[in-house]
Amino acid sequence: METFTYLDGFNAAHTLAYSLVALQEMNLAYNYPIVFWDTANLIVDSGAMNLEEEFEKDIEDEEDEEGETKIKNSSTDYGRIAAAIGKMKSRGLAFSLPNINTSTITFSPDIEKDRILYGLKGITRVGNQLIKDIILNRPYNKLEDVLSRVKINKVQMISLIKAGVFDELYEDKNREEIMDIYIDLISDKKKRITLQNMASLIRFDLIPEELDFEKRLFNFNKYLKSFKEGDYYRLDTIAMNFFENNYDTDVLEKVIITGEEKTALIPQKTWDNTYKKGMDPMRDWMKANQTEILDNLNNKLKEEVAEKYTEGSISKWEMDSLSFYYHDHELEKLRKDIYEIDDYFSLPDEPEIERSFSGKDNSTINIFKLSRIAGTVIDKDKNKSMVSLLTPTGVVTVKVWKNQFTAWDKQISERGADGKKHVIEKSWFTRGTKLIITGIKRDNTFVPKKYKNTEFPLFEKIVEMDEKGFILSSQTERAEEE
Repeated sequence: METFTYLDGFNAAHTLAYSLVALQEMNLAYNYPIVFWDTANLIVDSGAMNLEEEFEKDIEDEEDEEGETKIKNSSTDYGRIAAAIGKMKSRGLAFSLPNINTSTITFSPDIEKDRILYGLKGITRVGNQLIKDIILNRPYNKLEDVLSRVKINKVQMISLIKAGVFDELYEDKNREEIMDIYIDLISDKKKRITLQNMASLIRFDLIPEELDFEKRLFNFNKYLKSFKEGDYYRLDTIAMNFFENNYDTDVLEKVIITGEEKTALIPQKTWDNTYKKGMDPMRDWMKANQTEILDNLNNKLKEEVAEKYTEGSISKWEMDSLSFYYHDHELEKLRKDIYEIDDYFSLPDEPEIERSFSGKDNSTINIFKLSRIAGTVIDKDKNKSMVSLLTPTGVVTVKVWKNQFTAWDKQISERGADGKKHVIEKSWFTRGTKLIITGIKRDNTFVPKKYKNTEFPLFEKIVEMDEKGFILSSQTERAEEE
């Protein structure tokens, strides 16, 4: 039978084991800055350790079977990453934005800045193959380097820029200016203006009023060419009305009029010559104003791309791409006094009783003082009906009643004229949604709650807010569904 020596009531075997661990930790603490320890904790808390293991496994599995062709993508729990970072930031830990030349797969210590460097795997829309290609082709000096060496699509590149991975490459530019460089590269700018650009000029309303007929003529020609029959174009009732109002109908053949319906044929060569001559004023305008028209069109094309991909502030870009705010929280300036917003971490641990009354069975029914908190949704747990809300002062766990959770979490769709379902409103618990929630603090969670006479809604989704912290538009009800 094995025997143990006890020192002051503590097992000697345990003492030895714990002492060895303590010596190892002392050695680490002495030789390595605390940022190593903080990074290790974050890697574990965010699940990033699993991501690195899966990344290596995905590469090995793929290369064993098909060499270098394609790497599989392991899933990234962005919500778990967001919650872990939010809690660490609330404890005073600092982070460095991901860097195209120095970031690894997951979080790593930034020793020079005494911060935690964000990893590439935590950036949305950045998969394993792209990460491998980025790392293998380093270093980069500008955006064009990445575009020339790495296979990357627009959405991925936009996400990298939003995440700030190029910030240190352009020390003389802010992130909006870096984004502007990329948008300029992908906006399909034109080098000269011809009639081939008519569709774009019409779409952006860049044609002067005095050329309105030529604009309508261009549209008529486009419409007519969809009814080509051999060496003729067939005019239907719509085309006949335009032609009769503007041209000599003697050139038409096989004219048929049945009530209000009219149809005819026009030789292709006859119409093409008429159209070419009719567009001469448009050509003259383009030739005389080439530079101005070109600049206006290219600016519009660039604005269109920017509107599609780059909506929102820098803080919104960071939430979309990184799941955390490196800059100020989007609700940092929210007028808490006007909207009666409370700091969750300043509330008492248990709700205050505002008043009480006796129930039918002589039980005491308490009416609690309600509070309002505001933050950005960073994660949700459907099984536990819980939402992680990142407020300007830290991460709050919101415990929602199951029936409430289902109602606010569902995605609402409607069937369109094409017979297909179209999303008209996503879940209110989607990452990035900014919410004001009415309720009480209890057991380290916030519970959404309201009474019959409560003036505030249970959930209020902030749609738009100005720079001074005033809410310009918000929602308190879900979209109507069929």
